[in-house]
Amino acid sequence: MPAPFRRAFELLAVLRSAPAFHPDGVLYEGRAEVRGLGPLAPGEVDCLVRLSKGVGTPRGVGDLLGIAVRLLHHLPVDVLCTTAPGIKGWRRYLLVPRQTWSGATLTSLMWWRSPAGERLQVIVQAPDAGLDSPEPDVLLDRLPVTFTIRVVGPAGEVQSGTIRVDRRSSLSRPDFDPVLHSPLPWRLAPRGVAALRARAYVGSRAGQAQTTSDRAV
Repeated sequence: MPAPFRRAFELLAVLRSAPAFHPDGVLYEGRAEVRGLGPLAPGEVDCLVRLSKGVGTPRGVGDLLGIAVRLLHHLPVDVLCTTAPGIKGWRRYLLVPRQTWSGATLTSLMWWRSPAGERLQVIVQAPDAGLDSPEPDVLLDRLPVTFTIRVVGPAGEVQSGTIRVDRRSSLSRPDFDPVLHSPLPWRLAPRGVAALRARAYVGSRAGQAQTTSDRAV
């Protein structure tokens, strides 16, 4: 199972000449602020933010909208969330396509698990108005734009904060990976799903590297 699973994502990345999922995206730079005690270090930190379409539908067509945030601590932390129907209970465990970014709620779907067994998810919410498109470049004429971020568990909110997107980035897209870049000592869970997700990322990166190598020949 592991090798064929990884290979499937590698082939998909080769076919797309892009990441296997969320192939269409725009990278931005900004500043994140986190309040409260929890997995994320409190305070302010620079960040990279990538908005993307999960499937890669034609322009103007709704999709599973995704936000990837890299908190640029000494050991970076990656947060990846996709549009969900809501923030409470079962709604955090489902993904739904959306026609616009305005008012979108996005969930990490999986959770971080502490050594003591505590489980926490991440929720990101987009502004309620002004982002009337599903496209990743929707922010370009509206910057700066502020998203909210919340770390939540069965007992409620543990941490909250903001992600202020200031400008489009000229940097190369980083390899966002929430399995490799979880906030220590927390780990992405469930463990079996995290292991499959790690193999998917390895396969996708291998496929992108192969495409790059082919272009260089």
